[in-house]
This record gives sequence, structure tokens and C-alpha cells, in this order.
Amino acid sequence: MKDESAVWPGNQDTQPAATPLWVIMVITAAGLCLRVPLLDYSFYGDEGFSLLRDSASLITNTEDRFRPLFFSLLYMAAVGLHGRDWAAAASLLFGAAQIPLAFLVGRKLRDDTLGVVLAVLVAVSPMLIEFSQELRMYSLVAMLALVQAYSLLRLIDRFTWPQWILFVVVALAGVYSHLLYWFLLAGLAVTFLRVRSAIPLWKGWGALAATALLYLPNFPNLLRFQGTRGAEYAMDFASALPKLFAAFSVGFSYFVLPEQGAGRAISVSDIIANLPLALLAMTAGAVILWKTIWLHGRERDRRVLWFAHELFTVPVALATLACLVTGKYFLQPKYLIFSAPFALLFIALAFDDLRNVRAKQVIAGLGALIAMLSLTHYWQPDKYGRKENWRTAAEIMSTTIGDTNALVLLPGPYRLLRYYAPGIESSWDQVDVVGNETAARSRLHELASTKQYVYYIRHDVVQNTGDPDDLLIQYLDQSGRPHTVTQLNPRFKLHRWG
Repeated sequence: MKDESAVWPGNQDTQPAATPLWVIMVITAAGLCLRVPLLDYSFYGDEGFSLLRDSASLITNTEDRFRPLFFSLLYMAAVGLHGRDWAAAASLLFGAAQIPLAFLVGRKLRDDTLGVVLAVLVAVSPMLIEFSQELRMYSLVAMLALVQAYSLLRLIDRFTWPQWILFVVVALAGVYSHLLYWFLLAGLAVTFLRVRSAIPLWKGWGALAATALLYLPNFPNLLRFQGTRGAEYAMDFASALPKLFAAFSVGFSYFVLPEQGAGRAISVSDIIANLPLALLAMTAGAVILWKTIWLHGRERDRRVLWFAHELFTVPVALATLACLVTGKYFLQPKYLIFSAPFALLFIALAFDDLRNVRAKQVIAGLGALIAMLSLTHYWQPDKYGRKENWRTAAEIMSTTIGDTNALVLLPGPYRLLRYYAPGIESSWDQVDVVGNETAARSRLHELASTKQYVYYIRHDVVQNTGDPDDLLIQYLDQSGRPHTVTQLNPRFKLHRWG
């Protein structure tokens, strides 16, 4: 076997004592506890697709058939456990599994200390906690990325064909779960090039070629999706990278933000509105960034840094290039969720290398405070984040609308509203204000004059495309009826006139 010391740092003779299993179990249990609050909260956003459209059959035939694995698992969970409430636990389990996997990756990369720090960071990561509760594929994908990294490290340590096959199987699971997982595999292609003294290049790149070959049967589905909806969201490029780094470290969804347009642009005023949390993050971040840059000049951890670059920097660079070429939003944090644990690897390595005990304590305290504030915000979805509360909206509407009250909506399917209030579609009035403004104005004025109350559920995703100028609200305001607003979430509000 080749001398692995030429590839990976560390010497088994100088390694510290192994971390007791109970330590990892405690960290995992703590991370699991952080992921339980709000687990039974209202489904929101794309979760409606997972719940009501994509998981109706073993192999989905919806537009998401280019990434079917998660929905197949969801279908089997719902069938086998007799209830969709159990299906919500799937993402939670994937999220909890990320914690011991992070420890294994850190230990395999260098030592137990790095593994413990990385496991703690994954356990308290606001972004990974959020996706551990979302009924989408993102928690699964982050877990697969960690399994992928660990299987590669085992291959480098000792090449065997069963381990090679496992690497290919995990890669297949990744690309059948998430389109941009190919960006992670591109980073691993660089890793194989760098460690070719341990793994011949034909074996390493052969694993990636086998993955591509086995994905070919699904390629028509991918082309079909790209032709209709692929990467359809517009992007504000100046905001994209700062938002990505904020999401991977602090959790971007947990800042105070005004309603945003389709490009989700942020400005200096948004930072000022979040100055306390922003200052905490920038202070701790500056120390970590300085230390990370300094580590690049030292031989001991340079190879670990290369691994972090290959699984974080390379995918982000490719996504940035895709944005520049297409003008679409490939840099959305959830699109690059597979790289989030490896962004934390930079932080873990820099923190562990702090030699001043007081400085390490201060940074640890700042990190704990940042995590606490972020999670406190996350646990208040009526004020922060992106959890639209369709359940509460449906409960209010199902007991309110009828002969004397009206509900108006922009055109759309409103799957979750119908899920939580079956039959409600017979009582709502969908008004297309952009397609025919004259008819819309007439209809809204009629409702305002004949109904005791007129309600409108304003969902920014629908509003950004269906009524970007808020004409519906303007027309109803012209009725002169008293106008009140109940905020169920910063991007999801219930308006009432009357």
C-alpha cells in the first residue's frame, strides 16, 4: 500500500486518545433536540409539492422526476408507516445522522478533535437545522455529501473495490436526489487528481464516469425539466454570494428582512436593521477568516484545507459561473446545501488552531450567542424566516368565509390551503389583476360593497409574479373600507377589509 502520509496529514502514533462514544452520542442528542421544535409546524412552500404531488407513487411522474429518490423514500415511508405525519420524520433523521458523520469525516481528515468541533458546528448550524425539518430532499443531500466524503477518505486510506462501489452508489443517490450534486462531484474530481498517488486517476475518475453513465437513463427527464422550469428564478448577483455565506454560517433566513422581490435582493439598510447579529457574526467571522488565511501558509493542515476547498469552494465557483452564464439563481443556499458541512470545516479548522485559550473561549462564546440568537429567531416564524403558516390561514378562512365574507386570491393552485381546508376552493374568488385590470377592479369593488369582510392572503412568491405592483390591494383600498393586516410570516400576510 502507498505511503498515505504523502496524501493526508497526521500520524497514528501522535494522535490524541480516541473520543468516547458517549461524547458523540451527547452531541447528536443535543442536535436532535434542537431540530424537534416546530417539527409539527404547518407545511409551507415547496413542501406542498413533496406532500401532495411528488410522493404519490413509488417513482414520481411529476416534473421532479429528474430527482426522484427523496420522493420515492417519502412514498415508502408514508405507505409503510400508515400516515404522512411519519414522513416528516425522514428529514429529521437525515439531519441527525449528519452529526456523527461530520465527526467521522473530521476524524478521518485529521484527528478526533477536528471531528468533535465539526460535529458540534453541524449540530448547531441554523441552516442544517431548518432543512432537517423541511419535507424536501435537502437534508438527505447534505447527509449524502458527508457519506460521500467519508467513503472517499476511506478509499484514500485503503483502496478496495467494494469501497469504490459504495462511493459510486452514494454518488448516484446524490445526483438522483439533487441536480447540482454534480458540482460536488466536480470538486471530488479535483480531489482525485490531487490524491492520484494514493488512488490511480483511472480508478478515481472512473468512479465519476460510472456515475455519469448510470445517470444517463434519467437524462431525458433532466432535459425536460430544464426546458420548462430549470433555474427559473431571477438573481440579484450582488446579494447572492453574501447571502450564501451568511446562510452557511449564521442562517440567512433568521435575519429581520422586509418583503423582497423575485430577485431576493438585500441592501445596506437590511444589514443596519440587523446590526447586533451582523456585528456579532462579522466579529467572529473576521477572526476565523484571518486564521483560515494564515493556515494556508502552513504545511500541517494544508491538505485538509484543500479538501474543504474541493467540496465547498469548487461547487460555489461552478454555481457562480453558471449564474454569470445564465443569469439564473444557482447560488441559492438550498441549491448548494451539500457544501454546507464543508463550509463549516473551514470554521472548525480555524477555531481548533486558535492557540490563545482566552481567544478560543471568546470565539466559542460568540459562536454560541450567534447560534442562540439565530435559533431564537427561527423559533418565531411569524416574525422571521420563510415558514408560511398555511395551517393557521386555512383555519381562519374555513371558519370565516361564506355568504357574508369573501376570500380573494391571485391565480394559483394553493395546494396547502386546500390540504388544510378541504373544499375551500368552492368559496374563494381568484382574481387576475394583471391579465385584465378593468374586470379585476370591477369585481373587487363589487365584493367590497356587498360583503361584510373581504380577505386576501398575500404570499410573496405568488405576488411577485402575479401582482408585482400590489394592484389588488390598491383596488380594495379604494373602497374606503378599514384595512387591517395580520402577519403570519414576513412573506405571508392576511389582509382584511371591512
